[in-house]
Amino acid sequence: MSNDTVTDNQPHILFIQKYTPKTLKDFNLLPEIFNSLTTLINTENLNLLLIGSMGSGKTNIIHSIIKEYYKNIVETVYNQNILYINNLHEQGINYYRSEVKTFCQTSSMVKGKKKIVVIDDIDMINEQSQQVFRNCIDKYSHNVCFLSSCTNNQKVIESIQSRLTLISLPHITNTILYSIFQNIIDTENISIDKNAVEFIVNVSNKTIKNLINYAEKCKLLNAHIDYEMSLKICSDIDIHMFDSYTNSIKSGDMRNAINIIYEIVDDGYSVMDILNNYFSYIKASSLLTEDQKYAIVPYICKYITAFHDIHENDIELPLFTNNLIKALSVK
Repeated sequence: MSNDTVTDNQPHILFIQKYTPKTLKDFNLLPEIFNSLTTLINTENLNLLLIGSMGSGKTNIIHSIIKEYYKNIVETVYNQNILYINNLHEQGINYYRSEVKTFCQTSSMVKGKKKIVVIDDIDMINEQSQQVFRNCIDKYSHNVCFLSSCTNNQKVIESIQSRLTLISLPHITNTILYSIFQNIIDTENISIDKNAVEFIVNVSNKTIKNLINYAEKCKLLNAHIDYEMSLKICSDIDIHMFDSYTNSIKSGDMRNAINIIYEIVDDGYSVMDILNNYFSYIKASSLLTEDQKYAIVPYICKYITAFHDIHENDIELPLFTNNLIKALSVK
């Protein structure tokens, strides 16, 4: 990420605003992706579908494309030329047939430039609504660019994919995260141990936003960040309680493990809070071998999914704990 996005004259700007990439160059995109996007911008052929995992930067890249396309035009002016559509699954079909159609039929507010419709998470809308979007592409591409993103392109109808340029974004690697974090550390003069850096990068969940937020916590503490301090920064739940819980399941002490996890519940944390924080903890913990981690992570993910889709109930925590003990007992 470029240092050009940071200035010492803006001490009160939130890190997420200060260090989020602003231009396409800031994203350190693969050369072929950067060149493709640049060509599409220059040729005004921005009927585009960005495909990438959560945290891959899809939305921010779309914003950068828009800024580059409307370069040298005041933002308040070109914003009138853009229709942002989010959470499409909550809108009725009539919304697409009226609001979107009306927007596409009116003239561009910027001379010599097309209007833009931005649809985040197009894979989250139903097929009928996607068909309306496809019809808009067919009718209004002469006046409107259609920028969209998705996580799973298999949920995007083929007739839309065939009308858009598809670009797949690679997963965020630890190498990229280390580079971003080191840039912030150097720029902000954060004093931090190497093992603390490694821990924070590992628990950032491959997400730049999380990493930037952790970096801001380090800065706000205005103290040297060692490994113990990084544990507190990256988890709302006391890491030492997770250490005790993990040691208990390793030794097969189910009663103590259950007592510990219910103590966390009594501190006011929900089941989802506990599972999500424990998942992050496991990935960076040195108490478990890689084989042991592989054995219990599927159970953590299973329970997170179940509680997210159905309901969460702390009565399930003893069963969850028992499953972890059984998983480790075969290792």
